[in-house]
Amino acid sequence: MTPDNMRRVEQMILEDRWMNVRDILAELGISIGSVESIIHEHLQYRKVTVRWVPKLLNFEQKFTRLEVCRRLLMRYEAEGDGFLTRIFTIDETWVCYYTSESKVSSKEKRKKEEGAPVKAKTTSSAGKVMCTVFWDRRGVLYVDLLRT
Repeated sequence: MTPDNMRRVEQMILEDRWMNVRDILAELGISIGSVESIIHEHLQYRKVTVRWVPKLLNFEQKFTRLEVCRRLLMRYEAEGDGFLTRIFTIDETWVCYYTSESKVSSKEKRKKEEGAPVKAKTTSSAGKVMCTVFWDRRGVLYVDLLRT
């Protein structure tokens, strides 16, 4: 374990976060124990699973959502519970006929302080239906499935 090997291992990881130990072994020609020791003990990298989020929103989209929430809160404060009885919500999502990427295959090396990466689900599927759900404060009002 030389400073040069440590630097080279870190450079390889920074260039490709999904690189595995075997790739590093092949490139540097050092033992598996040395590579694992450099990665885990000296560089303090660990494998973390991608945290799935529904969408990656830009600043403007986040700001718009914040403003809508502020307006709804102001109306609730002015009108009370009666306001809530008049609200219903609609949401829609694609329901896909496939198994998404596994957690294991989405792991990458990160330092402890870096936290888990995020990734929006964008994988295309073999088949899917659009599911639209309507609900109010008492529960689900209607579910619609639109086949493509």
